[in-house]
Amino acid sequence: MEPNRDDDQFTPVGNPFQPPFYNTYPMKKRFNQISAWFNSLPTVGKVIVVIVGGSLSLSLLKTVFQLITSLISLALLGIILYVVYKFFITPKSPQ
Repeated sequence: MEPNRDDDQFTPVGNPFQPPFYNTYPMKKRFNQISAWFNSLPTVGKVIVVIVGGSLSLSLLKTVFQLITSLISLALLGIILYVVYKFFITPKSPQ
């Protein structure tokens, strides 16, 4: 009798590099459902899913990088405006 591979597949026995979220039952169940769905696709379907998933992932990554770039630019603009205000606009002391 062969052991049930679905239960043993993601248990971190002796593997310290195993992701911790696979220990929770709902995540393991969802992962197994998605894995079974993906494996049931024909080869062309798998290629299409990988291409669409990759393009969505890259688009999301690009958006996150643009957000970080915008925040850095806004912080630099704030620093420049503060320096201009501090040295050129505020009145100097009469000493």
